[in-house]
Amino acid sequence: MNHEIEKIRAVTELSTDLSVITAEINAYKSLAGEAIFEIGRRLKHVKENDLAHGQFGKWLESVEIDRTLATRLMKIATELDPKYATWHKLSMRVLYEIATLPPDEREKPHTIPSTGETKMVDEMTTRELQEVKKALKAEQE
Repeated sequence: MNHEIEKIRAVTELSTDLSVITAEINAYKSLAGEAIFEIGRRLKHVKENDLAHGQFGKWLESVEIDRTLATRLMKIATELDPKYATWHKLSMRVLYEIATLPPDEREKPHTIPSTGETKMVDEMTTRELQEVKKALKAEQE
């Protein structure tokens, strides 16, 4: 764990300095983003290597993770490169939406149907990503 996070945890009272609070939030966001990938990697490893068939669901209960969340975390860990710095700043829902896009659609700009605005996927909200995915599916049909 990095030194900044350890310093943050040592503080019992919140700062009154907005720049300090901003730095703390950004440090926690980074930590949370890393955790999404690391939890997903570990879940995938356990599912593929450590349990007899049919035991994964029971094991998930023991770590208090529901199957839907586990599936999403594993999809994120499998489909997205954790070294791509921007991913760590995004929510799990946004990461899942990106992970379920075709790989060739993840690195190019898309026009959001409802606004006409063009953005990269790591700049979009969950709703915008869902719109883009729906439009891509309609194009394929």
